[in-house]
Amino acid sequence: MTLFSNRDLNRLAVHSTMHQLAWAISSAFSAVFLLRQGLSLAAIFLCLAVIIVLRFTFRPAVLWSVRTIGLRSTLIIGTFLYGVQSPLLALVHGLGVALVFYCVVAALAQAFYWTCYHAMFAAVGEASSRGSQVGWRELLIGIAGIVGPAVGGVMLTVAGPWVAFGMAGVIELAAIVPLLDVVEPPIAYSAPLGAFAFYRRGVLLLGSDGWIYNSSAFAWGLIMFQGLGARYDAFGGTLAAAALAGALGGLALGHFIDRGHARRATWVNAATLGGTLIAKAICGTYPITIVAVAVGTTALAGLYVPSLMTAIYNEAKASPCPLRFHYVAEIGWDVGGSLACLAAAALCAYGVSLQAVIMLALPMVAVQAFLLDASYAERNSAIALIGTELPGR
Repeated sequence: MTLFSNRDLNRLAVHSTMHQLAWAISSAFSAVFLLRQGLSLAAIFLCLAVIIVLRFTFRPAVLWSVRTIGLRSTLIIGTFLYGVQSPLLALVHGLGVALVFYCVVAALAQAFYWTCYHAMFAAVGEASSRGSQVGWRELLIGIAGIVGPAVGGVMLTVAGPWVAFGMAGVIELAAIVPLLDVVEPPIAYSAPLGAFAFYRRGVLLLGSDGWIYNSSAFAWGLIMFQGLGARYDAFGGTLAAAALAGALGGLALGHFIDRGHARRATWVNAATLGGTLIAKAICGTYPITIVAVAVGTTALAGLYVPSLMTAIYNEAKASPCPLRFHYVAEIGWDVGGSLACLAAAALCAYGVSLQAVIMLALPMVAVQAFLLDASYAERNSAIALIGTELPGR
């Protein structure tokens, strides 16, 4: 029995799970690995900013590739680049050519992968059950997020980066297989790229996400790593426990959204997210406290992805072209993410604590909540109008 009646979504779910497993073994450790290789906190955030700026620069190649070989094949290229990126991290030993090479490949992987993946998920999914689909996807990748960090932490501790990151690369390359049978969705090549009105809310929503994620997630990861004695195995185990809690929370909210409570969920998510950011900023550096906050806040953060991505995918589905929607919306993520990383780097360079860096995300939480509320309100109005015009549908 399939999880979704939509077979292409089933294949994407398998792919997503494998991709997340590879990411959790390697990329989840990237910032703390760079810290162990001698990079300062400011340098780490600058590297993250460089990757985001480069992926913005590389993104026009995505449209050319999709037009030339199709959306599915371009997504496969992005997956392949992710597979190459993982072992390259093992080459990095401080500032140098290897770090530059890693940043370039990472930027290419992100540019090709995420624009195409989100466009594919939006194109083949159904708006009526979008929240549940996102929630189930998050549960599956949450399982990978439980196994991956635990395995990655142990492998880094026992066998070293070449084995851990090499394993991640192999798993990522294997994630290409489910994509081979996904049906190529139609792409409206004549759809206007410059009609910003179609994409404005998507740009702002992903811009807020880029700011929130890059100003809080990496800072919190570094706080955890340092508080747990800079041990890969302890860090990975804590990430695994937190992922389990987060997956269950995400599944619950996906059904909540589909039952018509999306706007209420948006404000619950905003209040919860703000509270979790404050908890992370004031929790201190005691290991027991860090573990408790990591698990508790991630469980509550399970509200975040379904709330955000249900709106994003529905906006994309309603736009003239899901690919162009995500192409333009991802630019918003790049701008928000790069600015957040640069702000974090500046604060770290002046000796400001990582706890204070986390608080950079707090004002953007409110901005995002208003944007989500407007998106769901507009969709509810459209559904009500259709129901009035087409009784019995």
